[in-house]
Amino acid sequence: MNRRHMTLLTAIVGLATTLAAATPADRERLIAQSDNGKVVYRMIACEAQMSAEDCHAAELRRLGRHMQRLWVDAAVKKYAIELTPAQETFVDRQVAAQESHVQKTAAHFQALYAAVVAIRRGDERDRVLSDLKQHDIAAAELDRELEHLPTLAEAERAAAKDQVADGRRAVRDYYARQYRLDALRELVRKRAVAETVSFAVAEEHFWSEIARDTHTRIVDPTYTMPDRKGILTQ
Repeated sequence: MNRRHMTLLTAIVGLATTLAAATPADRERLIAQSDNGKVVYRMIACEAQMSAEDCHAAELRRLGRHMQRLWVDAAVKKYAIELTPAQETFVDRQVAAQESHVQKTAAHFQALYAAVVAIRRGDERDRVLSDLKQHDIAAAELDRELEHLPTLAEAERAAAKDQVADGRRAVRDYYARQYRLDALRELVRKRAVAETVSFAVAEEHFWSEIARDTHTRIVDPTYTMPDRKGILTQ
């Protein structure tokens, strides 16, 4: 896994429980839902220099990608797309090859979330921060997580996650997803040829069908349905 992929893995493992300091109402605000799950507004961590408007726009983009991911999962299930034995073997090799990275990343986040729990339970920040030095966790990172996990309950939920399992799953999903997207891309390409339309038009029709099949609906009127083309060409 190159540096870009390793950064992606770290983000996947950590983002599952990393929320910005939005209000409790924003954390639980339901944006959309379908048969495959809910899309909930959870302000992502933003760079310090980002304005509230830019941070909000970034969160809307994340919500759109999340909904598109639900559509991809639904399409894979609908068309019974499975990896070939050779593809499964390749994915298994990638997971095994990244085990040391997974373990290191998991240990980092486990220590970080445990530290947040300790502070939320009343431990002194300076003492906890001293213990974190062995994990190369700086004060800025700890403070960021304290902001993102403002209650003991949220911190405990983050700490309870199996970071190793999440990391392995992230690697597996990353590589397996490439094969699944290839299969969906070929399916849409054949549709475009059969219907004598462009790939973009065929893809838009395809995802519109999936949205209808999964009863995708917008709950929050301030949010709009994400684009239904370009998902397979990104």
